Parts: sequence; structure tokens; C-alpha cells
Amino acid sequence: MRFSKNEIWLGAAALLTLAAGLGLRDPWAPDEPRYALIAAEMLQSGDWSVTRLGGVIYAQKPPVYFWLLAAAQGLAGLRPGFLLPSLLAGLGTLALVWDLARRLWSRETAWWAALGLLACLQFTMQARSAQIDAVLCFLTTLSLYGMLRHLLLGPDWRWFSLGCLAAGVGVMTKGVGFLPLLVLLPWAGMRWAGWNVPRLGGGSRWLLGPVFFFAPLALWLVPLLLRAQGDPEIAGYLDNLLFRQTITRYADPWHHFQPFWYFFVEVIPWAWFPLVLLSPWLAARWARRWRDRDASVVLLAGWIALVLLFFTISSAKRDVYLLPAAPALALLSAPHLAELAARLSCRRVLRAAALLLSLVLAAGSAWLLFVDVERLAELSARYETGAAPLWTLFVAALAGAVLALAIPTRRAAPMFAVFLLLGWHVWGWSLQPQINDARSGGRIAARTLDAMPGYAPLGVAHWRAQQILHLDRPVVHFQGAGLTGEEEMEQAAAWLSMDGERRLLVPAEHRQPCFHASGGLRLGHAHRREWVLLSSEDLSGACTAKADPAHRVRLPALRP
Repeated sequence: MRFSKNEIWLGAAALLTLAAGLGLRDPWAPDEPRYALIAAEMLQSGDWSVTRLGGVIYAQKPPVYFWLLAAAQGLAGLRPGFLLPSLLAGLGTLALVWDLARRLWSRETAWWAALGLLACLQFTMQARSAQIDAVLCFLTTLSLYGMLRHLLLGPDWRWFSLGCLAAGVGVMTKGVGFLPLLVLLPWAGMRWAGWNVPRLGGGSRWLLGPVFFFAPLALWLVPLLLRAQGDPEIAGYLDNLLFRQTITRYADPWHHFQPFWYFFVEVIPWAWFPLVLLSPWLAARWARRWRDRDASVVLLAGWIALVLLFFTISSAKRDVYLLPAAPALALLSAPHLAELAARLSCRRVLRAAALLLSLVLAAGSAWLLFVDVERLAELSARYETGAAPLWTLFVAALAGAVLALAIPTRRAAPMFAVFLLLGWHVWGWSLQPQINDARSGGRIAARTLDAMPGYAPLGVAHWRAQQILHLDRPVVHFQGAGLTGEEEMEQAAAWLSMDGERRLLVPAEHRQPCFHASGGLRLGHAHRREWVLLSSEDLSGACTAKADPAHRVRLPALRP
């Protein structure tokens, strides 16, 4: 297949946007360091069937993403390896959307579909982050691609089987990987209503779906179930992962509580930006296609509605839950984007959005730089970043405002694309490196190592994964036996008292009662905490618990 010049430019823009700043930052809290540490431990231990964090079984997420992350870090190191799975998943998702739109409509529509998805704020943000959701989005899009190849362009039982297989692997990535299979519901509704959709026939071939869906799950679960027969730890891992983190978390959650309107009011306006700006015009065209019995709009819109309904029913909601629906939204919108890009009212909306966003960012940064200088000084001292990030943001926002004002309205669509592209590049190449030390654990880890007496033993309490990633020696922690926070500090104090050379890294707020309130070497502020390095001289004598080796977990050095 030969690609046109516009398609090559779009592919280059996608690669440059998603990879901007690759290798210039460390994993950032809250999720990235934890996932990177799990992958590093997986590489070191060689146990790829069970995930562990800090030497303790981690049963909150299935293993597929961690397999990919461990492989990437093994090949490319922590930087840039921890970002590679999301980057490749983002590019793969764009390719699937482009190819499906090409097959359903035309190459021009495919170009708009990929551009619309790349422009979606949440999609690009997640493809540039080391979280599970970008990989999940690729797998759900692959599954939906296979389903639609079968339901709209079929029958094609190979693609149907691959769609079910991708859904099964998606479940092994995050429990909601089965969502693309819900597209069968609006398809069944069209069949019941007598719509003219392809006659698939197949009979027993439909049974291929469950077979391919459960096959990857069986390959992973069956060996673990056998291990669980004689290992209570593995049995607990499976129980937590298969039931508490899936069914219980959905039906009776214990965190992330949000009202029923959360997605519609607090997430969609920014996550699906800028496509959401065109929703009044798009909705009218979708309604017309629905009246014309266009099966593609029913399947795509129906599936998006089912995804929204599924997550709205649960009282626990997070913004990333809607990410799998973004590719379907881009496909649903693609046939109309060329027309809307030429429409004067839409051009004005895009231009106004770029100008308003630029002015808000410029005003916010200018307020700190020129008016609230005391607050700026406080933030600069706490995070040790200085004013450079704000100056970068201020100048970039002014440049965006000039771009929005200088480009004629008739070129508002390409102007907006350039506006977004430059914004991601400023963020990736300039802002991210400037704030990296404040957001990663590298600075606190480096100061800890500088203050250590030689290669003395190091303990951590109330620790964070972002610091462990940057340490060059074995580390002892005290969270392996379900201790309370106070009991953890008692065990840490007992361990520290055994050797004057030992040191303990801990948030300053947890020093009392085992340590003097002002004891320890101050290392700085990171992750909303002040960190100190304690020695046996800082013990207050108030904690008399005996050191118990059963409460210690020793982590080997993860970095040379």
C-alpha cells in the first residue's frame, strides 16, 4: 500500500507528538513509579506469573501491562523504557482507527479519523504516560476493530475470533477489557428491528468467540490455580485479583466515589476536547445517519453509550475509564470532520478555543510571576524548580494566543492542529525536564545516597516507589506483614538501633514517637512530604518493641 503525502505527514506528526520528550523524565507519581518498580522486580526475580511490589504480592492489576513494561525496561532501561508500551500502544491505536475508517468509508475519512483521535486530549495524554490505560485502549480498539470488520464488512470469522482474543488479553490487562464485546448488543438490536445488515450465518462458528476469549485467560490462570493448591499466598492473590479488584470493586467500591453525572460534567468536556466542541454539529449529522439506518453509527454510538452506562452505574468512577471510547468517538465523527473544518461557525469555535486556552494559561502564569510573588517564592523553595517552568508556560501561552489571532479564520482548522502539536512539544521537550526533579524520586534518593556512610544498610518506612527506583543498594522495609503505620515505625526503630551505621529514610511527619521531633537530616520536599534521613542517634527511646525479622522485607538493588 502506498501512502499519500498527507498520510505520511500525519504519521510523522503522531510519532513526534507522542514521543516528544521521550527519555527526558523519570516515572512520576502516583502510578508510574509503582508500575515501573513492579516491572523491575519482575525482571530481577524472573517470576512473570505473579506481580510483586516491594517484595510483596501486588494483586490490584492483572499482569499483561507489567510483562510489556518489564520487557521494555529490560531492552531500553528505565529511561525511556517505562514509556515505550504506551507509546507503541498509542501508535497502534491510531493505525487501527485509520485502517478501519479507510475500509468503512475512504482514505480521506481515515485521515480525519486518525487526526481526530490524535487531537483528543485524554488519548494523547495517556499515550504519553506510563499507565495501563493506553495499552488497554489499544487492546479494546483491536477487539472493536475485529468485531466491526465482522459485523459491518463481514462475515469474517477470523477477525471475529481475533476480536474476542484481544478482549481476553484486555481482561488480563485490566478487568474491563471485555467491553468491546458489548457491541454485539446494538447489532442484535438492529437485527431484531429488521435493519439491512450483513447476514453472518455461521451457526456453531459463534462458539469461536468464547473459545478465543478464554484461551489467553486459561493459559495464565490454570498454572496459577495449580500453584494455589499448596500456596495460600497465591490463593489470596487470585482471590483478590479475580473477585475483590473486579466484581467487588465495581459493585461495592471503597474509593473513587463520584456522582452519576461525573463523566458528563467533569470528564467529557476536557477528555474529548476538541471533538466535544463540535458536538452540536456532529449530533445533528449522527441523528440523520441514524434515521437513514446507517449501521456504523448505530454500532459506534450504541457502544459508546453502553460504555458510559456501564461506568456510570458504579459509584466508583475515574476519568481514565472513558479512554477506550475515544477511538470509537473519532470513528463516529470522522465522516463529518472535513465538512465541519470548512464551516465558518466551526472555524470560529476552534479559533476561540485556542485563544481562550492560551489566555487562561498566560494569565495564570503571569499572576504568579508578576503579582503573587510571595506564593511563587514559596513554591520555588518547596519544589526547588525556580520560576523557569512558569516563564516557559507564559511565553508558550503568549505564542499560542498570537498564533490564534494571526492566522486567518479560513485556516482555523490547521491552526488548531499546529496549536495542539506545539503545545505537546513545549510540554515534552521543555516543561517536563524542568519539573522532573520535583515530580520524580531521583533528587531525594540522590541526597540519601550522598549522606550515607559508605555502603551502610538503608531502611525505608512509609516509602514511595519513586525513591526505591533510584537507589543503588539493597533496601529494607517493614510493610510485608500487614503492620499498622505505628507498628511499622516501631519495627523500623528497632532495626535502626541494632547498628549505628544504619540509616532510615522516612517522611518527617512520622518521626514521633519513636524519634525526636526535629531529628534527622532534612533532604527536601517531594510528593507532598518532607523527607528526613534518620540514624540511631535520633531515637527518642519511646518505642521499645523488639526487632522481628518476620516483619522485614529486603529488596535487592535495582540499579547498579
